[in-house]
Amino acid sequence: MAKSKFEIGETEKHTLVVGWSILSKHLTIHLDGKKIADKIHLTPTPEEWQLEVGESEKHQVKISAGGFSHTKVLLDGKEVQKI
Repeated sequence: MAKSKFEIGETEKHTLVVGWSILSKHLTIHLDGKKIADKIHLTPTPEEWQLEVGESEKHQVKISAGGFSHTKVLLDGKEVQKI
């Protein structure tokens, strides 16, 4: 499983960890150590998760995973990673 770790925020720090296995189609998403998703995604259509991260410093995170494409992570509308 490939994992990517992101730090989100300038003054209000949060940690996002996204794991994706293209072979087993297993996806995990953790935000500040809390599990957001842990699932097997076998359909050819990607699934999307949208998160609002932060209290005083808000950021929009969008994760697109599954199907036959790479997993994409967008922070405030900008792609930050392909897994």
